[in-house]
Amino acid sequence: MDIFKPNQTSSNLMVKYAEEKYYKPEKDKDIERYLVIYDIFIKARGYYIINKVFFFFSLISGLAVLLWPSLSIFATDLGWREMGFLNSAIVQTTVTGIAALNFAIYSHYKKRQLYAENLMRVAIFSEDSLGKIKDYVVKEMERIDSGFSFGKSLIKDESDHTK
Repeated sequence: MDIFKPNQTSSNLMVKYAEEKYYKPEKDKDIERYLVIYDIFIKARGYYIINKVFFFFSLISGLAVLLWPSLSIFATDLGWREMGFLNSAIVQTTVTGIAALNFAIYSHYKKRQLYAENLMRVAIFSEDSLGKIKDYVVKEMERIDSGFSFGKSLIKDESDHTK
């Protein structure tokens, strides 16, 4: 198997492994399992791309937050009086807020990528029937795709009778 290469994502390795294991003419009965795995891979790949973009933005904005005070002193020392906005607390707060937003988005999608990759592991290595795996995958994909939810903590769960 020529799938073991260090410069790839876990999801890419797992989909290649699944292709070797399930997507062969003599194993047509398992093509649906491969379809489920590939569906998860598409989701994991999307999350990977988003979190890499925001990782880059996080690095840049994190450096901006660290270097901003030095930049404002440097501009003052060079006599750049027209760059007075560099000393503004509003601008510094805005730069910090943008950095925090970038880190939050990166973290959010990194977790989603991790969940999707773990779901791929379950689908590949589980010995459960395809029916059980499909139901579990659909339920977990729905949970992964749910995104931010602020209202769940305010809604009373009617099934909990212990309250």
